[in-house]
Amino acid sequence: MYRSQQSRHAPAASGMEDAGERKELALQQAEDALWKIPRSLEGIKRKDFNPVQLALQMMDTSSLGKSYDEFHESYERLNTSLDGIVDEYYAGFNDSILTFSGLQERIQDASGSVNGVKGGLQRVRRMILEERGSLDQLYAKSTQLGAIVAILKRLEEAKRVREELATYTKEKRFLTAAGKLVEDMQFVFDPQLTPIEALSGLRQQLEADKAELLQRIIDELHSHIYLKSPYCERRMGDDDIRPGRQRIRRARKARRTESDDEGSPEADSFAYVEMLLESLATLESTSTALQEIKSAISRELSRLIDGVVAEVEERNRALLSKAGAGEADSEVLHDFARILFARLEAVLEYHEYVLDVAGHGGERYSLTSPQTPHARVSLAYTLSDVWEAAKTEVLALLRDYLVTNDTQVGADAAHGAGMRDLFHMERGNVGGMVEALYAQVETQFQDLTASAPDRKRELTAPAVIDEYADAQNSLQHKLLAAPDMEHAPELLGMALEFTRRVAPMLSGTSGMSGVTSAGLSPTGLSPAVRRSVGGDISPTSPLPTDADEFLQSFFTKTFLTHAEAQAARQFDLVTSASDAFETDPNTRFGGRPVFRSAAALVPLLHRFGSLLNSLGKFRGANWGILLELASRYYDMCLTLFRDTVRSPEGQTYLSVRWAESLDMMQLFDRRMRLGVRDADAQREIRQEEALKTDRSLNPYELIFDVKRLAVIAQLHHTLEWLLVQLDRVAADRAHVLRQHEGAAGAALLKRHEADRVRVVGRFQSLAVQCVMVLRIEVRVHCMHYLDLAVREGDYCLDRDAVEPEPYIHALNADISAIEEKLASCLPPSKLALVFAGISVLMAHILTTNTRHIREFNRAGNAKMLRNILALQQNLSNIALPEEGGLDAARKFYELYDLGVDGILRHIAEHGAEFSFDVYRRMVGFVYSGSGQGAALSEGRANSLMEASQSDQYEAHIRQLQKLVEKPAIPPRS
Repeated sequence: MYRSQQSRHAPAASGMEDAGERKELALQQAEDALWKIPRSLEGIKRKDFNPVQLALQMMDTSSLGKSYDEFHESYERLNTSLDGIVDEYYAGFNDSILTFSGLQERIQDASGSVNGVKGGLQRVRRMILEERGSLDQLYAKSTQLGAIVAILKRLEEAKRVREELATYTKEKRFLTAAGKLVEDMQFVFDPQLTPIEALSGLRQQLEADKAELLQRIIDELHSHIYLKSPYCERRMGDDDIRPGRQRIRRARKARRTESDDEGSPEADSFAYVEMLLESLATLESTSTALQEIKSAISRELSRLIDGVVAEVEERNRALLSKAGAGEADSEVLHDFARILFARLEAVLEYHEYVLDVAGHGGERYSLTSPQTPHARVSLAYTLSDVWEAAKTEVLALLRDYLVTNDTQVGADAAHGAGMRDLFHMERGNVGGMVEALYAQVETQFQDLTASAPDRKRELTAPAVIDEYADAQNSLQHKLLAAPDMEHAPELLGMALEFTRRVAPMLSGTSGMSGVTSAGLSPTGLSPAVRRSVGGDISPTSPLPTDADEFLQSFFTKTFLTHAEAQAARQFDLVTSASDAFETDPNTRFGGRPVFRSAAALVPLLHRFGSLLNSLGKFRGANWGILLELASRYYDMCLTLFRDTVRSPEGQTYLSVRWAESLDMMQLFDRRMRLGVRDADAQREIRQEEALKTDRSLNPYELIFDVKRLAVIAQLHHTLEWLLVQLDRVAADRAHVLRQHEGAAGAALLKRHEADRVRVVGRFQSLAVQCVMVLRIEVRVHCMHYLDLAVREGDYCLDRDAVEPEPYIHALNADISAIEEKLASCLPPSKLALVFAGISVLMAHILTTNTRHIREFNRAGNAKMLRNILALQQNLSNIALPEEGGLDAARKFYELYDLGVDGILRHIAEHGAEFSFDVYRRMVGFVYSGSGQGAALSEGRANSLMEASQSDQYEAHIRQLQKLVEKPAIPPRS
């Protein structure tokens, strides 16, 4: 009663204190009003103040008068303050009256209480004086009524539990809320109270409160697991902040209450998560909550990625305004990938922590039977489920940023025909594999929809990796940059680092014995090793021990296939243009232009080579893309070459057939390695004569179209340039492969070298064949014209010829045109290789083909010398290297003027420079100026038998044979 009176006096005392404060405030306002009176009206404060004088001064409108407005303002201020003082003192009087009335009421209440106590004492006195039997009945009745009152009070408390839960949840005290709710539910659901139908409404209310609290706890778990709360740790990855290590270092507490914490319960995120899981255990709803968490994995990961996209977009608005800028896109994607993979790692660690705590926490309360022993929780999901969903999101993002819409996986069948041998699907029952994959999808989808039917429409694709899904079926998020393969080194590299960081965490979820769907084996595992592996672990769905296997698969089956299609498309754009095999003046090699298609292909090779080399950490024969591009371009070059060296009638030109001769190839290879040697030059001439078979060459066997020769020369020059570029690309690739360790790296390097040799060898072979054809074509042109000049020329003249033989003019014009055209296509070294030795060949033809001259005299000899001079002048005019081959032919025909004796003397002094047959025909020309000597030298029978039987001629021939067969004696000095 004393406490009741004290509580009643408290409001009155408080009111008195408030009244005193208001009075003090009113007096203070009055003093302030006095201080605010202007200086001109200070007189009104004096005791001898004369109001008449002030009134007259206010009526004075001159500068000496007082301001009526100032007076009126001061008057109003003072009047207001005085009113406040009067009102406050009047209020104080009223409060006194109320206080008196209150005291009177309390005195009356006290009097009534005293009378009640008096009556109670009298009743007790009567009860004590009654008999014992009546007292026992009263005691039993009192006990029964006390129990009823206690139950009613407890029910009243249970009715107010909703307000208490709202307060606790607002303060994040979920463990206290769960304990309070469980305590009330244990009371209301007591079997002794079950028959009371009036409690059904209360039971329903408590069930609803439990469901609402459970959902709030699940939402809080999601907030921390998926990094929505500002208190959760967003930057993860360092060993010293791994939640598992914090978990081990921190002693596990049976129950964490809010009184143990300072500040917000969320300040320690992992302790808060543990408290939420203990709250779930208290509610006997851990399994239900874990099932809800499992059903929301894909949805929450998708929202997490959307949040990261929005955050990166906000942070990089300036860079995103430069849409299409390579450096800006790279910087934005680097920021995006860095944040995303760090948060995915954090999400995995939160899930690991949740499963670890849930798997070992057990149930702390039982709503129906508090004495039930603690039981292990059957975990609804494992860390592998989270990892599968994360992999799905990562693969979707990689597809979105690396695979453009115009070249999806498996697109472009036209291109696939040329590239289909690069990547093969493994042999096996593909149909069975597809059915197994989609059976898993259907099973997981049914689990998700069964656990949360009201969220069925919100569910995203199941957390499996669908190798056969296209981009339209993948998870779509807002893109921060346009899809481009150039993003691959950044994104794939960071994704690979992410998988390797989480690999230790994931490795603990597979291959653990003693784990069943009912719980974990308590023996043989330390807390650091024990992970959340509840659920049925079967051989059909183990977690891969290699965490980056899905990236390797994506790289091989998706990215490389897309890169292959992209490369094929760009290759076709480059090579299908009408001017693909015309020269590009902007791209030169050795001062000469190359084909436009090659000039565009080489940057493509370098681009893909650099891109694939930057992805050297990934396994796979990614070199195959470049090999296929090079091989396809080789095929096009080979087709161009064959079309060029084939006549309109479909016949292959003579130079091509000779170039395919093994002996000619060996001679040419020797010339390229060792340079020009006289023995090799003569061997080459003999080989050409053997292929020619002592016949005249037909014009249709030769290439007279200089444009065709220019195409062959340009093709050779382009191939030489491509060989240099391919060597650079191959060297870069080999450098990357040398960084691989072990037998696998050595095997890759060996295979790469074999591929390089094969591809380079094909280009080298075609380039050599091109220059061989050009060289042989120039030589057969010489053979053709000189053979006609000797066979059809007139060398028995009445007077000296003014001009050389017309065929000589034709040969000079032909050689000049070829040299002029080829000089614009080939560097000087290759041009010299094409024309090297033609003067020696010309001299050989002019000397050995004398057998075809029917008649010969001095004027004809002069004409022949004029032919030789014309050939020499032409060769000197086209700036070819000086060989002096035609000097031999000139010296040979100059022997005619020496006579037979002079010829024999020249041979004796200088030795034989030509064969016996050649000298014999020259002796015959001299011996018979009309041509009889030629007939004699051939041993032919004709009308000049006397000449053939001339003893002098026979003696000269015998002497000639002796001089030619014996070695020459050097002349004496």
